[in-house]
Amino acid sequence: MDLKNPKLQKVLISILLIGIVSYVYFGSSFFSFCYKVRKAKIEDLDKEYSKLSAELEKARKMVGNLARMEAEYKRLHEQWLSAQELLPEEEEMPDLLRKVTTAGNKAGVKFVLFQPQAVGHGEFYTAHPTKVTVRGGYHQVGIFLSRIANLPRIVNISGLSLQTPDGKSKKDIVDAKDTVFADFILTAYTLPGGTYELESN
Repeated sequence: MDLKNPKLQKVLISILLIGIVSYVYFGSSFFSFCYKVRKAKIEDLDKEYSKLSAELEKARKMVGNLARMEAEYKRLHEQWLSAQELLPEEEEMPDLLRKVTTAGNKAGVKFVLFQPQAVGHGEFYTAHPTKVTVRGGYHQVGIFLSRIANLPRIVNISGLSLQTPDGKSKKDIVDAKDTVFADFILTAYTLPGGTYELESN
């Protein structure tokens, strides 16, 4: 092949020009399409990368806080167990009320009234109020209230009213030592559940 031949040079130049023109034409037609597709793919991959990076960072923080979260769970679980001890199940209520009457008998007071009231339902507990009237000496009533306060369950006393026997009928006054009548609402609490029948004395 003689490259000095003018005819051959013209043929080679023509082929080269056709190649350049073809490259420019087809490249300009399809390059923009390919670029858009690849750009969209890159953007999708970038979003996926950012999402995975955020999830990974979140997982790292959770792993770093795992010991603290386990300690917090243990503390809350212990508090819940303590609350369960303070709030009996429904079936334990009669036993709790027997303890109240036993505390009264040991303190030396006599029960005049023991009347269950309407049950109140809260979000985390059920309240069981009972209207109570006891009679006895001033110190006996004080000892009785103290024994109730020291019960291992949550028992609340509200609306306490102390009266002398003057305002009471003679049938209520049996013992001359009964110098005080105490009226109050005794409220015991249970974990939420069904209602129960209170035992009355």
